[in-house]
Amino acid sequence: MIALVTDSTCDLSADILEKYQIEIVPLTVHFGEDTYYDKVDLNNEEFYGMMESAAELPTTSQPSVGLFIDSYEKLAENYDQIISIHIASALSGTCESARLAAAQVEAVEVEIVDSKSTSSGLGFMVLLAAKMIKEGKNIEKIKETLLQEREKLTIYFTVNELTYLEKGGRIGKAQAFLGSIFNFNPILELSAAAGEITPKEKIRGYKKTNQKMVDLALQAAADSDNVNFAYIYGKDSDNYQQLKGLFETKLEAQNDFSYQLFENKIGTVLSSHTGPLVYGIVVYRGELLEE
Repeated sequence: MIALVTDSTCDLSADILEKYQIEIVPLTVHFGEDTYYDKVDLNNEEFYGMMESAAELPTTSQPSVGLFIDSYEKLAENYDQIISIHIASALSGTCESARLAAAQVEAVEVEIVDSKSTSSGLGFMVLLAAKMIKEGKNIEKIKETLLQEREKLTIYFTVNELTYLEKGGRIGKAQAFLGSIFNFNPILELSAAAGEITPKEKIRGYKKTNQKMVDLALQAAADSDNVNFAYIYGKDSDNYQQLKGLFETKLEAQNDFSYQLFENKIGTVLSSHTGPLVYGIVVYRGELLEE
């Protein structure tokens, strides 16, 4: 039997995690001397309140090797193989912790997959793995498929300021936007091809920004028969709701591809690096996934 492990940045709902018996290893958020497990010790509303009142921005850390060892050894009691799928290595050392743990666990075979994504992009890869496990695919086929399918993931998102990404060291090539976005909104991209956050556009005004994100998402979906989309967001906002309205109008008017549309609130670790007003669209050009 194959067990499925991921980390707390996947943003999958509790219902999905329970339905597919997905094991979550949490990342950690630090406010000064206080430490919290992502999606375990804090809900988003509590976290945003703390962010707004904190003297310094929170920091985050990957799960410890020991946390992964504990998870793998517990699963070894009922499973003989584990596929462990995680946030992009360019954004976190989570995959490395998982690999170090896997090398120390002898009771079970563990395969590690770098999703090259996060949030719903990672979530889509976990759902795909769950589907393949249910279909009886072997672990080698599952890993091979995931390594191919992750190349079909793209995330477009915007933030109201780049301070969080800059201070967290996750800004990648989007560093080029720093100091040049006064009165502009940045559109950032995370794709498997680039392997890091890259600058896509800078646009004046949220309506034009939202329209551009919609256009980019639809362009990314071009020439695909099936597309999975997901909205991702931190705090709900009028700008985010405007994006949803624009995108759904466009989707309903097209007949080029079949699609599924998901919506996921991002967790505390990702919010630490993007700020609370982040929102965007995840595109996975692959077979349709169902919750």
